[in-house]
Amino acid sequence: MEDLLDLSVSKKEHEFVRNGLALELDVSADIVETFCDIPYIGSLIKLGKVGSKFQELHFVRKVAKFLEKEKDVPEKEKEKFLDGLTPKRRNILYEYLTHYLLRAEDDAKADIMGYIYKERVYGRIDDEMFLRLCSIVDRAFVFDLKFLPNYVEGHKYTNDENILIVNQFTNLGIIDNDIDTGAWSYGATIGLNDIGLNLHRILESNGWYEEA
Repeated sequence: MEDLLDLSVSKKEHEFVRNGLALELDVSADIVETFCDIPYIGSLIKLGKVGSKFQELHFVRKVAKFLEKEKDVPEKEKEKFLDGLTPKRRNILYEYLTHYLLRAEDDAKADIMGYIYKERVYGRIDDEMFLRLCSIVDRAFVFDLKFLPNYVEGHKYTNDENILIVNQFTNLGIIDNDIDTGAWSYGATIGLNDIGLNLHRILESNGWYEEA
């Protein structure tokens, strides 16, 4: 069965992205049928994995948003990456991506996962970092990610700290608890760890903060 990774190197990709991005979620649900010819989309819909017609339309648009972010990667680069995956590893990546795209409540999450996938294709991150970052995006409240630049440089924890953001970033695993106390205390240095810095770098290099 053709999957999302196949679609990323398919001649159908550009047409799918163009049509998927043009979707409005309040259009006639019959439009879904036009996407069922794409094996990856059609198989999920026929298996009942997507849900209601609204969810089907939203899923198609999220897949289009994801693919839009990596469609300009040279085809040779994408084929080289896919050819280097073992069947087991490829299946893991496919299943995780499908799961996260189905769950994403915001199109912006599909955008970000597309940027992260592009980094993986180019070899700038490994499979584990790719899956870890996608998991973080899945669990995050997208609005909070706009605050990542505030924590690139470590700074002292003060009374003015946005405790909601700090707690969220700590729970996501992109800021570590204070080593000495196991929690945050005033005066402790607070900043992104390597995982958080990777996510920030990807968002910044793709201009996400300006678009958000």
